[in-house]
Amino acid sequence: MALLLGAALLLMSAPASASVLSMVDRNDDVADAAAKEGSGQEPATGQAPLQAASPTPKQSPLPVGPLFPDTADYAPYSYIRFIPENEAMPELTDEEFYDIAGKVIFPINKYYLPKKDSLIMQLQREVFPLINRDSLELASMIIRGAASPEGPTRWNKFLGEHRAETLLKFLRDNINQPINEETFNLEIDIEDYRTLCIMMHRASDKDYAVVQTYCDRYLPRKNIAGLKYALQHTRQGTLWRRLFREYFPRLRAARVVLFFKAPRTYAQQVALEVPPLPAIRPYLTDSLVLPENPPMTLPVKQSPLRIPRRELLSVKSNLLFDFAYVPGYNRWCPIPNVAIEYYPKHGHFTYGASIDFPWWQHYHEYKFFQIRNYQLEARYYFRSGDISKNPPGEGAAFRGLYVQGYGHLGLFGICFDANRGWVGEGIGAGVGVGYVLPLSHNGHWRLEFGLQAGFFGCKYDPYKYESPFEDDPHDDLYYYKYYGDPSLFKKRQYRFTWIGPTRVGISLSYDLLYRRVAKKGASFISWEDWLRKNM
Repeated sequence: MALLLGAALLLMSAPASASVLSMVDRNDDVADAAAKEGSGQEPATGQAPLQAASPTPKQSPLPVGPLFPDTADYAPYSYIRFIPENEAMPELTDEEFYDIAGKVIFPINKYYLPKKDSLIMQLQREVFPLINRDSLELASMIIRGAASPEGPTRWNKFLGEHRAETLLKFLRDNINQPINEETFNLEIDIEDYRTLCIMMHRASDKDYAVVQTYCDRYLPRKNIAGLKYALQHTRQGTLWRRLFREYFPRLRAARVVLFFKAPRTYAQQVALEVPPLPAIRPYLTDSLVLPENPPMTLPVKQSPLRIPRRELLSVKSNLLFDFAYVPGYNRWCPIPNVAIEYYPKHGHFTYGASIDFPWWQHYHEYKFFQIRNYQLEARYYFRSGDISKNPPGEGAAFRGLYVQGYGHLGLFGICFDANRGWVGEGIGAGVGVGYVLPLSHNGHWRLEFGLQAGFFGCKYDPYKYESPFEDDPHDDLYYYKYYGDPSLFKKRQYRFTWIGPTRVGISLSYDLLYRRVAKKGASFISWEDWLRKNM
């Protein structure tokens, strides 16, 4: 009887025991599969892939809480890293940081976030929604702000600091979880020679060994001025100019790596590992000859506190018009004229306007030379004036050969003697070609050579001194040369059209207005004492 009772109790309890055993086996299978997945192993043959299920207090030994994020969602973003619980922050070499960091490229001399930067758009559209959805807790982050080496060192330091702070503010404003100031590390590369060496090494640049050797020589002593001087004077400056074109635009950046606390399920499976990379060292041959050490004390050509501004608007005058001799008028007759040219920050095009306004009157000789000519033009310079290729302080951005299109409107009243006078209006248009030659090192003074050709069409009337119908009226008035019925007279009955050269010029140009650096606007001063006001 006792045996039967015991068997009955065993049979009644068997389903519950099987359920408990099945739950434990299931959890072991999930852990094994997750471990194999984390280690790169395939599941055993015949096993169906396991799907993540929402854990409940009755079915999972894990603590009750929200769903844990799937870290695979963050795999496409190398700058998102997870740190398992109770593990130290990994130390990244310069190369490791360069490989995984997300970067924001800034416009030259600016530290505002460019809205169309690829990292900014990716963070806003993809990364921030994931981070806020999963309520990830930030463990640490590294932000490096940097500037390219051209320009004063103190200004580059300021740019690097503010680029890093701007990116930090952007992250703070978009991540819902609070960011503790102790969790982030802001690093400033005053002039990012470390990244320059990495990029040159990766590109197998022929001058990598030269640049790396200079960096090894001067950076340990923090002699930035000596390093810059050596690079600028190697091969008469050709190395520096090439670095400026090919590498410097990518150094104007802020780079970031975000370290989040790993989800509990994930922290039990895998720890953050950063594969070691070979150190970059120069391979010097016997044929490599470096310039001698430059002097440690360098002459200061310009105050490091003065930041050059980019030219915005120039004013110019045609010297040939200023010293003009007019045939028929039979005397030197300067043609006062002034022109302006607007310089955008990017591209090849500039835009200008001009006015010619001689207003000469010689009543006793019956001579008049009165003109108002208004012209609008657009120029295309074959040499790009983009600010990324022509930093402020490095000479005129727009110079060299150009072509142009123009249109103009003219009013005139010209009289050569008592019987030869014309009054009328006309319009014209055409094309031109020219060349801009800088006269000063900073490019603020320039000499321009130009030639225009096109058509000019006008309506006019001839006139003469005193009435054509009376021999000697002596009324000291000027009359239209019209011999018909006065009641049928209409103005502008004559036409004239010209096709050919319309203008020739040798103009002296000077930059009148400059773009401000710290804020929007223009100034008559070519430099900005910006650091002194903000340090």
